[in-house]
Amino acid sequence: MVKSIGTISRIGALGLGLAVGLGSVAAWAQEATTLKMNLVISNQDPVYAYWEDFATKIEEESEGTLNIEVYPTETLGKTTDMIQAISRGAPILQDSDPSHLANYVPDYAVFMAPYLFKEPSDIPEAWQSEIGQRMEKELNDQGLRIVTLVYFGTRNLMCNTPVDARADTAELKVRNAPTKMWNWVGEVLGGITVNTAWSEVYTALSQGVADCVESPPNVVYGMKFHEILDNYNLTEHLVASTSIVMSQQVYESLPEKAQQALDSVGQSYPAVRADQIKSIEKEYMDKLAEAGVTVNEDVDKSAFIEKASEVSESFPEWTPNLYQDIVSVIE
Repeated sequence: MVKSIGTISRIGALGLGLAVGLGSVAAWAQEATTLKMNLVISNQDPVYAYWEDFATKIEEESEGTLNIEVYPTETLGKTTDMIQAISRGAPILQDSDPSHLANYVPDYAVFMAPYLFKEPSDIPEAWQSEIGQRMEKELNDQGLRIVTLVYFGTRNLMCNTPVDARADTAELKVRNAPTKMWNWVGEVLGGITVNTAWSEVYTALSQGVADCVESPPNVVYGMKFHEILDNYNLTEHLVASTSIVMSQQVYESLPEKAQQALDSVGQSYPAVRADQIKSIEKEYMDKLAEAGVTVNEDVDKSAFIEKASEVSESFPEWTPNLYQDIVSVIE
């Protein structure tokens, strides 16, 4: 079953196993393996229901060998801590952008490089390529396994002032997560990078600690940033992805049906999720406009893109020519 913690929507019991022998009856119960899926988003986010659907599909294809419980808002713990626990064998599915995986395989940071991906389809193209599978094998050796890697949304810059070009951000404090790649995103955006936990962004914006935040339209709306900021500037600097990560050790311990379910649903889900997110983005762009936010479509991206092209110089730990090789794959 899929048990959604916070909005418990599907609860059921799975019983397996009854054998009849000659002259006697032997009964046994084969218990499903329970995996707890720890999401960053709240159960109020429109994407939450899509992750519930993802979990349900895996359960159905596993033919009773898997039971998945869905937890919102990092209920089980912070993403970084959970990934560490997963690498040691914890039976958890963690929602994580690929920059967190760079702590184990540095090349994964490339998935969050600004202006690298142009379309959502570029994400699975890179993930399922020869380069992506080489990275996956290295990740497996670190005790981790990607179940799926999907389109998260196109990230744009939200401020209290219009941003028509990169020069307009020079004096603005832009919030970013405290990782090397996210700090690079801040450099590309051209402002003064401020590292703030996501749960503290609303307060940081209210108090002037940060002037801007970047994220897809449904995310900024859900966080109510439109109560503070009134310009949503379509920099489109990141066609972003998120992954579901699990323990390689746990995967190898599962029965074949469970492994097949994780693989088949995970590999096919990027195409499903892309259409879902595109629909949500359009809906929430309209909601921002209705809330009085100016949606600035006429952003000159040339200087942003020029700065983004220098990314390999800032990541000498990457495999040589990684960035250009990914460009070749998706083009």
